[in-house]
Amino acid sequence: MATVQHGRRKGSPKAPSDAPDKSKEKLLILSSKEWQAIQDRKNKVLPAKIQLAIDMQKDRQEKHEKSVEQVSSWGNTIVGKRNKRLNARRLREEEEEKERQKLDIEEAEIKAAERREAIEHAKKLQYYQTDRVKGFHGALLLSEVIKEREAQIALKKEIDNAMKNADDHLLQWEKNQLQEASRVEKEKAEVRQKAEAELRKTQYEQAEEKRKLAIAAKVQDIEEGKAIHKDVELFFQENEKKAKEREAKAKMLKKNYDQHLQLENKIREQQRIAEKQNDQEIKLYANAKRKMANLRKKREGELFQAFQDHQQAMVDHLATLIKEQVDDEDSRIAQAVADRDAKRLAEEEDGKRRRAMMQKEILEHRLESMALNEKKVDGTKKDQSLDLQRRIAEDQTYFKEQEQRMANKKVEEDEVQSILVKQAEERLKKQQVEKHSELEADKRSALLVKEEEDEFQRYADAVIDLAKQRGRPVGPLIKAKNAGAGGGSGPIFEGKSNLRPSYQANDAYGNQLPRFATGAAKKINESSDTSKRLGFVW
Repeated sequence: MATVQHGRRKGSPKAPSDAPDKSKEKLLILSSKEWQAIQDRKNKVLPAKIQLAIDMQKDRQEKHEKSVEQVSSWGNTIVGKRNKRLNARRLREEEEEKERQKLDIEEAEIKAAERREAIEHAKKLQYYQTDRVKGFHGALLLSEVIKEREAQIALKKEIDNAMKNADDHLLQWEKNQLQEASRVEKEKAEVRQKAEAELRKTQYEQAEEKRKLAIAAKVQDIEEGKAIHKDVELFFQENEKKAKEREAKAKMLKKNYDQHLQLENKIREQQRIAEKQNDQEIKLYANAKRKMANLRKKREGELFQAFQDHQQAMVDHLATLIKEQVDDEDSRIAQAVADRDAKRLAEEEDGKRRRAMMQKEILEHRLESMALNEKKVDGTKKDQSLDLQRRIAEDQTYFKEQEQRMANKKVEEDEVQSILVKQAEERLKKQQVEKHSELEADKRSALLVKEEEDEFQRYADAVIDLAKQRGRPVGPLIKAKNAGAGGGSGPIFEGKSNLRPSYQANDAYGNQLPRFATGAAKKINESSDTSKRLGFVW
């Protein structure tokens, strides 16, 4: 084993050989491997094999990660191709989704714009269908016709001036052209007249439909009034029927009460008869007991007399015997007499005892009978008292029920009265609410009419300005603009949004008649049933 030395190895003096080595016994000799293992444990150094295995594992892991990183970027492997396809598909789907969202947004915007345009167009058409705007458009058409007519007249004058020196053929050709133009204008006028006739017919049908609806509403109101009147009659009939039923019920109760009283009187009479019969039976029973007691006393007297007679006979017999036997039989006779006397005394005592017991039993039986009769009488009186109390309680209950019924009837009548008052108040309140609603509706209608009038005035001013710029005659337009809402021919109501109501009836086409009496109006008035001109006919 090698010796481990510490300290300096070169230049150190040698130890004298004769000097004793005191530390030699304390030295521990270790091998190099053991020493290295101790040092490794001290410095926390793993063994070489373990460290090598760990290093190899780390190296293998790093190579694997590097390989995975390199392989992940390869495109010619199965996994790489699959990932590439998946990524391409994902990107393609994202692009398609973006395109679809973009198309959806564009389509929604287009549809919203179309809806707005359709709503605006519908509002415009609806606005153009109002009577005021149609009248204004008619005035606009009249201005166009006047302008066209003026142009035609000017053209005709120019043609006439130009054709004064023209050939006959050219003149004829121009005439033909004019005739053709007049024919076309005539056809257009006929078409316009037909359209206006159709429009008037439609308006007349609408007016008829409104009139029918108004008549139907009135008929419905009449039917509802009849139904309400019928319900009221049924209500009063039902109340009368209930009153009759209550009266009949009261009569029936009175009749039952009278029958009950008669029945109680009969029962009371029967009880009195039964009590009388019971008293007679008690008297008969007492008489029978008295007779039995008398018979018993009489029998006892007879028995006592028979005993006395027998005793006297015995005494007489003994006296005879004594007289006959005066010798030695004195003692025996005396003994027999003593025995007989004792026996007689015993029999007398026994008879007295039996008679006392019999009298005691008779007295007890009599007392029991009297107590039973008294108890029976007391029970009868108690039953009569209870029955009387029961009848009094029933009468009080009946009267209380009658009072309760009258109170309930009064409460029902008060409730009916309160319901009627409440219904009247509700009807009055409903009428007030309806009146207020009508006033509010009139106010809203006035505001709407004013707004429509303001809108119409703006529209009419714009059209008139445009007509002035185009050189059209604006007289009809101004007249239609200032006509006032309502479409009538009467005066304008300044306080009601400048309304111009109608006062006269319409003709066969639904047009309002003029303010003056035309030939058609005279014919209508002549064909009516009255000679007075009322302003309307049916």
